[in-house]
Amino acid sequence: MISDQPDNTFARLAAHGDQHAFSLLVQRHSPALAQAARSFGIPETDIDDIVQDTFIAAWRALDEYDETRSFRSWLFRIGLNKMRDLWRSRKVRSFLFGAIELESSDTLQVADLGSDLERNSIAQRELVRVVSLLNELDRDLREALVLTAIVGMSQVEAAAASGTTVKAIEGRVLRARAKLAAILDQCG
Repeated sequence: MISDQPDNTFARLAAHGDQHAFSLLVQRHSPALAQAARSFGIPETDIDDIVQDTFIAAWRALDEYDETRSFRSWLFRIGLNKMRDLWRSRKVRSFLFGAIELESSDTLQVADLGSDLERNSIAQRELVRVVSLLNELDRDLREALVLTAIVGMSQVEAAAASGTTVKAIEGRVLRARAKLAAILDQCG
């Protein structure tokens, strides 16, 4: 099996029990899922869980995957739902038990970037700033921008992952960029 085959080929094989084909899909898409989770402000301590939960759910639902559609969009739709579930459960827990909310930038962590402490500090401040700016956007705007600008999905893929239309994604990306530009203008 050649790893440059399209995703739907591996998904079809995985649906028939080929674990190696599924592991290739995991290797191919895990980094982008993790990056999306970071961009949504999911704490570093939960990112591996989100990615793992996404792939477990995908494995269980492979027989429902439509090979004529983008596997990546289908997978990210599952991942977005897992991220939303985490946010909802954290907000409920915060409300009921006074736990720290996810929006708190104090919960953000950055993986070790090497022994250069100054570089780590700069990277962490920048990540906190970016996530803080993204958190000022409505969820729909943030999702559209993260999927297209950070994950690198086309608007068609982002629409499929979000369960909306390409026109809606296009409008959301434009509004997100305009709102971020206005926020940055206010900051100086």
